[in-house]
Amino acid sequence: MNLSLWLALKHLAKSRRGGFLGRVSMLALSGVAIGVATLLTVFAFVQGFQHEVLDLLTGMNPAVFVSASQRGEILDDDPLFAIVGETPGVVAGSPFIQQKGVLSASDGGALQMRGVIIRGIESAREREVTSILDRCDPPFVGFDFPGSNGILLGSRLARELGVLPGEEITFTTLLNDEDGGAHHYAFTVVGTVQTGLYEFDRRFAYVDLPVARAAFRGGGGVDGIGLRLAKVENADAAANHLRGALDYGLYRVASWRDLNGEIFRWISTMRSVLFLALSLIILVAGFNIAGTMTIIVTEKTREIGLLLSLGASRARVLGVFLIEGWVLGVVGVIAGGLLGTALISWFTRHPLTLPGEVYFIDHLPARLSPALFLSIAGAAVLVAFFALILPGLEALRRQPLESLQGEGGIRA
Repeated sequence: MNLSLWLALKHLAKSRRGGFLGRVSMLALSGVAIGVATLLTVFAFVQGFQHEVLDLLTGMNPAVFVSASQRGEILDDDPLFAIVGETPGVVAGSPFIQQKGVLSASDGGALQMRGVIIRGIESAREREVTSILDRCDPPFVGFDFPGSNGILLGSRLARELGVLPGEEITFTTLLNDEDGGAHHYAFTVVGTVQTGLYEFDRRFAYVDLPVARAAFRGGGGVDGIGLRLAKVENADAAANHLRGALDYGLYRVASWRDLNGEIFRWISTMRSVLFLALSLIILVAGFNIAGTMTIIVTEKTREIGLLLSLGASRARVLGVFLIEGWVLGVVGVIAGGLLGTALISWFTRHPLTLPGEVYFIDHLPARLSPALFLSIAGAAVLVAFFALILPGLEALRRQPLESLQGEGGIRA
């Protein structure tokens, strides 16, 4: 076995049996472990939040929206459909109609009213683009309801209105028609949708596309098409392709990034700020290792002198303390990794709740990727390694005679 490695392991084994150096070493190791565990846990929350919001936004909404400048102007023979079919990456499309208005219902004699957006969808094609209809309670089987038109409500919207499946509600809206007055439509609740996105569950309701077309567009066309892509990351490229192929005066194109860019810029800024702030924990742990190794170098003055006087090279002496400090750092990283993984596992099973009106989602998920773990662990090991430079230089500066004449050494 290499002499430097053997001596380093011997020092560490002796430190484990107690004493001042053992306690100092354990404090340094604990500092690294706590720092790594904190970074892992916090960034697992940030990464989990980002992935949850992305999955929900791209799962509940199409990756790309193509809308007509004038509502109801997209007819069945519109050339838009052919252009969309030729767009790279597009795998499915679903037409839609959107209408703003007010839903009202009687809850125990009191009239409850909420501003909503009703989206008319074609259920078969909508399943190919989003997962909205897969999140219904009871499971969605259609909008048909005897003697009435069915409507799906967001779960929070249904709770605020105080309605259950089978109950009637009224939708009131203003249309650009000759009448110019308010129009009232009766619907029967066939179920609720829980997407996990606060605004979706509170603001959206869904009806059958033919019903929305007859009621809101006078039997005309649809307002737009929602597109699903093979890869959601290519949404901007697909949107740019469509902008170049379509007449800007007739159509508007927006990707999920265009509609939700502020959310992800905020998440990116938050990650940067947290990284800078929490990296200080690892730096403090590095200083702890540097201080510990400086104390060890001072305490081992006589041993250093003996090694040098017996012919050991300065590089070999330096290696003893570098290996010892590096082992402390690596063990601390491993302990911190295990602690962080345990915390993340616990929070995965017991997610923290969030105010949905502020954070878009109602719980805080934790997600630990291998890349995240390796990057934090690698950074901690590097900090621990560079923290050994000053103690190492101190060990190299020792002269054999001066070291042996130190406390407990040979006196002239």
